[in-house]
Amino acid sequence: MVSEYSSFSICGQYYGHLGSDGKLRIWETSTGNLKQEYIPNLHLTSPCTCMTWLASPNTVISHQPRKKRKSDGGGGGAMVAMGTRCGTVVLYSVAEGKVVSMLQGHKSAVDCLVWERDTDLFSCASSELVIQWDFVKKKRKRSFKSGIEQITAMQVRIDRNCLLLASREIKLWDLESVTLIRVYTGHVNFVTSLDIIDLPSGESYFITSAQNDRLLKAWNLNKENAPEDPVASFAMNDVARSVSVSVSKKGDTNMAAVTKSGAMLLYSHQINGKNVPIKPTQVVMIASDSGQNRSKVSSLQIILARSITKKKAFIAYGSMPFLAFESIGLETEDKEICLVRKDPKIASSLKQQAVKVRGPEIGNDVEYLSQSNVNGTIVGNKRAKGKASDVPLAERLDNLALNQPSSSTTSTQPKSEGLAHLLIQGLQSKDKSLLQSVLFRKDEVVMAQTVQRLPLHVISPLLRELTALIQGKTYMSQVAAEWLRAILSAHASQLLADTNTGPLLAPLLGIVESRLGTLGPLCRLRGRLDLLINQVTVSDKQNLVDSSSQALLVHHDQGII
Repeated sequence: MVSEYSSFSICGQYYGHLGSDGKLRIWETSTGNLKQEYIPNLHLTSPCTCMTWLASPNTVISHQPRKKRKSDGGGGGAMVAMGTRCGTVVLYSVAEGKVVSMLQGHKSAVDCLVWERDTDLFSCASSELVIQWDFVKKKRKRSFKSGIEQITAMQVRIDRNCLLLASREIKLWDLESVTLIRVYTGHVNFVTSLDIIDLPSGESYFITSAQNDRLLKAWNLNKENAPEDPVASFAMNDVARSVSVSVSKKGDTNMAAVTKSGAMLLYSHQINGKNVPIKPTQVVMIASDSGQNRSKVSSLQIILARSITKKKAFIAYGSMPFLAFESIGLETEDKEICLVRKDPKIASSLKQQAVKVRGPEIGNDVEYLSQSNVNGTIVGNKRAKGKASDVPLAERLDNLALNQPSSSTTSTQPKSEGLAHLLIQGLQSKDKSLLQSVLFRKDEVVMAQTVQRLPLHVISPLLRELTALIQGKTYMSQVAAEWLRAILSAHASQLLADTNTGPLLAPLLGIVESRLGTLGPLCRLRGRLDLLINQVTVSDKQNLVDSSSQALLVHHDQGII
């Protein structure tokens, strides 16, 4: 069934997405920024299975006593209801950024949630149980068995006392008497979406889409003398991902169907019982602007649409988690509309780089110090101007090079401050020879002092360079390991606070694990070689001893009898 849910809030200020991992992400549509991310405590064992937006009344009672929060009318009362696999309904407040209430009444996974107005919230579970809640008082108003094992879509109209429950077939229930009125059949697969249309004439219809079905179907919702077959159908070139419907004052129905391929199909018509499938009046697609003339053009997927009229529509496009929101104009006679937009993923990466690289702010009252000023003394403000050379004779003698070490010893080893500047230049220019002249050192003191003088924005490029070095031969890997030790010792707190550290250190951890895997066989091989060498050495010594114990000359005198 549907493993992901996404929809706009009632006010249109937020966009919520419930992924297959059970995590809720909320974007702010005005800025396109990811505002909140909610991860349940048991999102792996009992993840969220469905969601719906709802608007809280003027005063929402929190789960904590003696605390109330008033809706400010600007999205402050926006809430998200989520069903879980364990049967609990969780109410999440966007304004407070936390769970404010929990409704418990189902013993199996919650399949669908729907809200229309006031404090009534409907939930259905795989145990065929449908519950009507008052989510403010956390009380159950009504419950009944639907007779459907797996409900995949649900809609309600409280003023008409009707409830629609859909699986492969659609059942219309009367809420007041809790009786089944009608059963609609027409889909082979499970229904994935239900949208009710209320016309100014008083008639009501609902639009359905199903799995692997390229037809949207319209049904009559009137309780009396309504046909059980669809009154209209809409043709698509792909399976629908989401459907959005709006009705004008004249009774014209404006509908947008977003397909899995990322295109948006627009329909504008009057439902009058046509037997022939209605074709879309316009098709909207989005192409990615790569900024290069000869590059291959890729498409951006439209995910969801709302506020559909003949003149404009509000859409969400991109790929998770990089989304963009825009109100596009439709005032054209072209049947195919292709919009060119920048990829939100590329725009987000460029924005992050611009935020990270920030130049230092230098004021007008900054005093620059030379090396001689640092080693010597700075003339105080009480001295008159032009008398900066009035330095005591003892300090002048100390500044002479007579007592300093010879230049032959200092010139061979550059200072750590100079190495830090050379390392920064090498990382910025990607000069391999310059980087090797700095990194190929084994002086741990110089390494530690050089790393301490590096700015924070240079640590990430240095880690990438060391990752490449540690994959080399023995000497290169040893040097890279020493530099990594110095970086972790000096900048451990900054690396822990940076969210980008994980992808940088992941290759290093993989290399360490792979080399640790070969450590055991290498140790066993070394032990066997040591045994063989010791045996050969011992045998050679024994041969020498045996040869030395024999006499050099043996004389046999045959004349003696």
